[in-house]
Amino acid sequence: MFKSESIINSLLMEVDSLSRRISNIQQAYCNTSHLGLRKRLFYENKNIFQRISEIFLIAKELNKRSNENITFSNLLLEKCKRALYQNRMEKNLFFL
Repeated sequence: MFKSESIINSLLMEVDSLSRRISNIQQAYCNTSHLGLRKRLFYENKNIFQRISEIFLIAKELNKRSNENITFSNLLLEKCKRALYQNRMEKNLFFL
């Protein structure tokens, strides 16, 4: 495995972890009425969204450097797109 593939693999695991954390945050947000906890969950979700956006930009750069159609960077780019899309679709949850 090349160094870039190792980095991409680490980023893939991080995106998976962050995506699961977003789902958990949204579920906890719906199930709690504690205002302090809701505020913390809202800001944690915002920070996670920013981190996934950063990884997305990294994935775009890595994808530009590759001339193959099927690569780990393509997979990373797709996972980031889906995580960002899912978070945008469920963002209304925080404004109930």
